[in-house]
Amino acid sequence: MADERFYATVGVGVERIVSGELQALGIRVARTEPGRVRFEGSLDDLSRALIHLRCASRVVREILFQEVEREGDLYDVVRSIDWSRWLTPDMTFRVALNAHSSLLRNSQFGVYRVKDAICDAMVERVGRRPSVDREAPDLHVACYLENRRFSVGLDGAGTPLHMRGYRVGGHESSLREHLAAAMLLQSRWDPARPLHDPFCGSGTILIEAAMIATHTPPSLWRKRFGCMSWPDFDRARFDGLRAEARAAITADEGLRITGADRSRKAIESARANVTAAGFDDVIRLRVRDVAEMTLESGSWVVTNPPYGVRVGDEETYKPVWNSFRDRLLGGPGAQVAVLAPEEGFEREFRMRPFKRNRMNNGPIRCVLSQYRIHE
Repeated sequence: MADERFYATVGVGVERIVSGELQALGIRVARTEPGRVRFEGSLDDLSRALIHLRCASRVVREILFQEVEREGDLYDVVRSIDWSRWLTPDMTFRVALNAHSSLLRNSQFGVYRVKDAICDAMVERVGRRPSVDREAPDLHVACYLENRRFSVGLDGAGTPLHMRGYRVGGHESSLREHLAAAMLLQSRWDPARPLHDPFCGSGTILIEAAMIATHTPPSLWRKRFGCMSWPDFDRARFDGLRAEARAAITADEGLRITGADRSRKAIESARANVTAAGFDDVIRLRVRDVAEMTLESGSWVVTNPPYGVRVGDEETYKPVWNSFRDRLLGGPGAQVAVLAPEEGFEREFRMRPFKRNRMNNGPIRCVLSQYRIHE
């Protein structure tokens, strides 16, 4: 059987990390594009990607890729697909369209045209149309239009992969799980070294670190994947691959992972999440201002410090950043990775990074800056 085409959707700056994750799984990467890493292989490869990828948002099975010349081509292309292969009239579906093209006046209009094309194709083939369900559909249809390149695919994840399932305590600015994992992997943290997050919020970086160190698959708590409704989904094979992933989890002995935050409410949320993830014996938390931070020799610090996005916010957070820098300078041998806005932080932090990687935090343009605190 010929290899199928897939792609993982990723955040800005994370393409090479996800490419490395796929290659480590023995999956052949075809190429990377802004926001996507394309790979080819079997449905087993798709399953492994869904089970193991820490830094991707979704994994899509591409069923059609075509150049289009006008807006109306979207309807024609989608209607040409034999949707009875994937849907029955009794199933539900949802359409997501990511569009960056002058051909389309409005993304929501594009969603409606794709939906209409699927329904019309089903009526033509089997006499009845399926229903749309935006909340919990059987089939997740994922499309993107980049200039004139139009792709139609099936989202194998369903709900985004960053929704691991361990988060029970929230925080007003919680870092998404896949971004926290990307920060850790980009920093090349060595689990033999102590890890500390002085602005830990709800504990996401700490939990993702414990998962990486123990080879805990990010999908461990997930009960549902979008691919489970596909007609060629092999439940026994998928369950077997998940069992292999669980069997590879290693003991957490010797890990030194600590977190702090000045907010008692944030630490309470972090404790709830750490307990839900099963890392109570691994992760130590305390309420503490960054001005009181102390580090073990040779520690790794990976963090997303507080910042604002409005004009004037720098003055609010400058004292916090200065205290953070001063305490770092008192921790010789530390390796530091800080995710902060592209504008402002680095200038006020007054330390020169040895490495910078663009890595957006949602809509905020950020950079992951890395520093070494010399002995």
